Amino acid sequence: MNPPAGFWRRYAAYSLDIALLALLALPLLWSRLAAGADELDAGLERLQWRLWEMFDASLAHPDTSPLALANQWAADPVLRAGMESLVLSGTVLTLQTLAVFCGLAAVWFIAGEASPWQASPGKRAFGLRVTDRDGVRPGLGRVMLRFLAGAPSWLLLNLGHAMAAWTPGKRALHDYLAGTRVELAPGAAPAMPRGARRWLYAQAAAFAATVGFIGLRYAQLLWEVAEGGLP
Repeated sequence: MNPPAGFWRRYAAYSLDIALLALLALPLLWSRLAAGADELDAGLERLQWRLWEMFDASLAHPDTSPLALANQWAADPVLRAGMESLVLSGTVLTLQTLAVFCGLAAVWFIAGEASPWQASPGKRAFGLRVTDRDGVRPGLGRVMLRFLAGAPSWLLLNLGHAMAAWTPGKRALHDYLAGTRVELAPGAAPAMPRGARRWLYAQAAAFAATVGFIGLRYAQLLWEVAEGGLP
């Protein structure tokens, strides 16, 4: 058997697969996402106007206690209906998006890992392949089981995927459940490929930029509040 793949090399391959899948799914979901965004925006606008109406009405009764006012707002039928509509719309949009993405992912991973390559495009790009516990090419049933076994890892907030960082043989939870392992492909260099390193650095830079942008926005907001710049 070839040496097992390390955690970060596996992560690089998996994240590349997810990025490519997102690019494939976007054209299929674009119209639904755009319509859903418009629907959510309209619902939020209706809620905002209703909140302003209720706030104006509360000004006519300044002696009303905050607790009584909160109870009135919580019992308002228009506000409740608006919130329920928003939750329903968001749930339907999320489920539709997940259904399309999971369907594409099933074809992507199962077809790739059951092929002679024994790898999804991301794994193949970074010199990895999937085998059974004995290093033999897995059958279609085992590959399908491996894909389905990924669900518990997601439900455990990716703890099942993180197991590949410390378990013997660098196996994740779905590898244990399906009786598989991820190893270096024949001829692949043991060191992390340059493309994988660059892909990881790009993700780290994007994450740092996002965190920095959010931090700057919060700092700006706090500064405006301190200076009295907000009404």
